[in-house]
Amino acid sequence: MTDLVLPDVVNAIGVYVIWDGQARARPTYIGEGLILKRLASHATRFAKPFDGYIAILGESSSAGAKMEAETIEAMLLAVAEDTDRLPPQNAAPGKTRRLDQLFRSHGVVRISISGYDPLAIPRQSRALPGPKWIRLEELGDGRIGIDHEWRLRRLQQR
Repeated sequence: MTDLVLPDVVNAIGVYVIWDGQARARPTYIGEGLILKRLASHATRFAKPFDGYIAILGESSSAGAKMEAETIEAMLLAVAEDTDRLPPQNAAPGKTRRLDQLFRSHGVVRISISGYDPLAIPRQSRALPGPKWIRLEELGDGRIGIDHEWRLRRLQQR
C-alpha cells in the first residue's frame, strides 16, 4: 500500500472508505470531502481500530475535485449496494446531483479504480492487477443502469 505523508492530505479533497474494528464483510462507511476534517469527525463514531482507503483527488480550492469526489462516492455506494457490500453507517446514497449533471451532459459516466479494491477488507487486500471500472449509462427503455467489474459478495460459511 502507498503511505501518505501529512502534506499530502492537508487541504486534500477525496473519497475514503472506512473499515472499522467490527467490519467483517462490508465497509463501515464510504464518504467524500476534506479528508482530514472528515476522518477527524469519524474518529469517535466507529469502533477502533479502523483501517481503510483514501483517494486524493485535489485540493480544497478545486471545484473539479469536489465534483469528482461526490461522483465517485455515489458510484461506489451504488456498486456496494449491487454487490451486498452496502456500508451500514451510510444513511444516504451519496450526493447524486453532480452525478446527474454529468450524466445529462455526456450520456455516460465512467470511472476507473486502480491501486487497491476499496470494497475489499484492508487486511486481506492485494493490489488490483489492473483498473476496475464503473459505468453508468442509459438502458434501452430509458432507465439508467450501472455496470461494474465487482461480483456479488461471497457469503461466508459458518
